[in-house]
Order: sequence, then C-alpha cells, then structure tokens
Amino acid sequence: MNKKDLGAFYTPKHAVNYMLGLLSEFNEKSKLLEPCGGDGAFVSVVLENNLLKPNQISVWDINPEVRNYIEKFGIKFELKDTLIKTTFQQDDLFNKINKFTHIVGNPPYLNKQSSYIKKNKKELKKFYDEIGVNDTYALFIYLCCHLLEDSGQLCFITSNTYLTLGIHKKLRKYLLKNFVIKNITLCPHNLFKDTGALVNTCIINLINKKPSNNDDIIFNDCRSLEVGNYDGKKHSIKQNKILNYPDYVFDFNGNGKLIEKIKKVGKLIDVVDGGLGMHTTDNEKFLGIVDYEGIRYAKNGVRKIVPINEVKKNGWKFYHKKGGDTKYYLPVEYCIKWDDEAIKNYKMPKNYNLNDERQGFLISGVCSTLSARLATVGALWESNKAMCFFPKEPDKYPPEFFVGILNSETYNKIIKILNHTNSIQIRDIKKLPFFDFNNEDIKQITKIVKNIIKQKKNNLEYDFSFEQNQINQIVNKYIL
Repeated sequence: MNKKDLGAFYTPKHAVNYMLGLLSEFNEKSKLLEPCGGDGAFVSVVLENNLLKPNQISVWDINPEVRNYIEKFGIKFELKDTLIKTTFQQDDLFNKINKFTHIVGNPPYLNKQSSYIKKNKKELKKFYDEIGVNDTYALFIYLCCHLLEDSGQLCFITSNTYLTLGIHKKLRKYLLKNFVIKNITLCPHNLFKDTGALVNTCIINLINKKPSNNDDIIFNDCRSLEVGNYDGKKHSIKQNKILNYPDYVFDFNGNGKLIEKIKKVGKLIDVVDGGLGMHTTDNEKFLGIVDYEGIRYAKNGVRKIVPINEVKKNGWKFYHKKGGDTKYYLPVEYCIKWDDEAIKNYKMPKNYNLNDERQGFLISGVCSTLSARLATVGALWESNKAMCFFPKEPDKYPPEFFVGILNSETYNKIIKILNHTNSIQIRDIKKLPFFDFNNEDIKQITKIVKNIIKQKKNNLEYDFSFEQNQINQIVNKYIL
C-alpha cells in the first residue's frame, strides 16, 4: 500500500515532541491510543521518554506493512480500518473498557474525491453523518472524541481546512459544544514539504469535558515561522463566543470585532444573482482558446486555437474559465463549441441563463486573494474557477461597483475569516456581507473602477494601486 492511497504523511519528530508536550497527566492508569500508527512516530517517543509502559499503549493501522515494526515495541497492535471497524452507536458510545485517557496521532489526509471515501461512503455515512463524510482526518477527529474517557485528552495534527471551510461547519459545532478546546496551533508552512505534501496543517489539543462560559481557546500562529519553531503569535478567545459566529468559524487572527460587525448587516447575495457555471465534460474536445489577432490570454496551447472573428459566429460561445488573482479586467480567454451535438454533453445548472445579456462580474474560485473582474457580456462561465454574478438593480448598484468593493482590502480580510484557504466556494460568497453604502460612495467607487478598466483595456499591466487605495479608504469607513 502506498502513501498516496493511504493519505499518509509521516510526522516530523519536532512536531511529535511538541504535541506530546501539550498532553499532561501521564501515570500508571493512563491508556494511550494512536489510531493510525503509521511509522510509530508517536509511540516511539512516548517510550523513549518513559511516559508510559508498552502495555499501556494501543496502536491501530490499516497497513499490514507496519505491523512488525510496531509490534517490536511490545505494544498492543490491531490491524484494521479504524474508521469502519471501530463501530459505535450514538446513544451508547463505547463502554468504559474501550476508552482511552490519551489519543494522539496524524490521521490520513483523504478527501471526498479519494477512492477510499468513494468506495466506503455508504458505510461511513452510518457512523459519521452528524459531521458529513468529507475528509478522513475529520472523521478521525470525530471518532476519537468518542473514544476519550471523561477528561481524556486528544492531540492531532491535521489539515487546517476544518477551521473555516463550510463543509466542516458541523464538525466545528460538534467540537465547540462538547469539548474544551485548549489549544490550536497553526503550523509553519511547508511542514510536510519533505514528504511531498503541500498541505497546510494545524494541531488541535482538546479535553473530553463540557465547556463552560469561562473556557478560552488559545490560538498559536506559527505559519510564518521556520519549520520546527512553535513559538508563535498567540491570542485567545472565549470558546462559547465562536458558537455565535457565522458557520462557527474559528477566529484565529483576532478579528472578533469585524465578525460582530458583519453579523449585523445584509448579505451580498441579496443584491446579486448568478453563481456557479457549467462543465463541458471534455475540455480537450469542446474547449478552444480565443486568438485576438495573434494575442492569447490562455497559456495552455494544446487545445484548439479559434480566431476571434470565428468565435463571434454562431458555432462558438465565449467562456470564462480562468481563476487566479487577475482583478478588474481580462479579455475572455476561452470559447466552447456551440452546436446541437456539443450542447448535449454539457452539464449546466437548472437556473443557468444561456441568453443572459446583462453585464456581470466574475469572482475567482481558486486564488490566494478575493479577486473580481468584469465579465464579457453574453459569455458563459465554468463551474469552479470563475463564478459569475449580476446586479439585481444595476442602476443603483452597477457591476463595476461590486468589482471595486470585492477587490478592496476589507472584503479580502472578510473572505479570509470565512474561508482561509485558496479555494473560494459559492457558499463563501453567499456569506459575504453587504454594507449600507451611500449613493455618493457607490458613484465614486464605480467611477474609479471604470477608469481602472479603461486603463487595463489599453495595458493589462496597468498599476492601479493608487486607485485601489482610494477604494480601500471608502470601504473601510463601513467597518469602523
């Protein structure tokens, strides 16, 4: 079994030492579980430091290749698929004899597109439907929380996507309502780079005890530090306060005041419509790159090249596909075949308007920042990388106005509170606030954006930083 299929990225020793240092109260009555043993990184350090005796430690793993290595420590090893074979019922979770005082580990990183989850989804839903079957690491957190004795301690290193991502809303609520979360450490970037993984990680340390109104979560932000350095910037927040935040997002940057502000205003989705686009189902067959008299705005040269004059005829439609951080303006890069045979293959949302001649704007779905640009009128758009929206009242709120506010530093800060990853989802856009902008500010932002777009049409490399600062100053007024 290879690491990719297992979702296994073995834990550096400095991370192991840090995590074990977060745990406490090891004694002769302690029972420790490593539910995904891998290379034995944790149990080997536990034994080296004489924290526990071998007969106090249990290790489970799905990979038969690790059995001999683990058993040489003299500890109890069980070969099994932990997520499926450790069964429980919601109303009678594990009797005392099967629970542990300490659980530590680095669960596998497999998402819902993995062969493991696709193959076992029906079985997994029987046990994990409360939080949703999305990522294996999240399922391990949920399972092992049920395996803790009263006041038992858990410490896991996992992907950090569950801190804000919408699909993990139920997991966050479950943890916040039922456990005292002592510490969440955001690990240095590239922690697992040497193992071939670019996943951003965090370490969670919690106790199986009902939280009180006085319990604080300590966030330790080490993301910008060198690998191995866990002395990060710290701030704390009342745990019960997060239960009042949108989707229970973990506020690890100390943005409590801004979160309270955006809770009290309307939503962007109230004044725009549109959203997800379509799939061609076969880009190689149906996608073309638009050629503007020798100039192309898509770098992929393996697909069909279609001259702009041919696109304007009936056989093609303009097609926005590009994500990234391009702001304000970019000529449409792609086109798709548009004939009766080709259309039969396309997957389109039920509310997708194929003849929408309104002026819309695009939001990049894959980007390190919130990036918006004007759409090409009449163009279609892809489902994931470029979401398209249209003002419901364009006379009051022109599309250029939305492009301006969405590119502002305020909205970029807000989106990172709601989803700190580089994958922006439609559900994140629906959670964006919409402030009560006055008419003068709407007109001023619209005027500035129209000028930026005019300049970018002449020169795509136009430096709009001066105008962006003007927009930032206007939008910032609404969060003070």
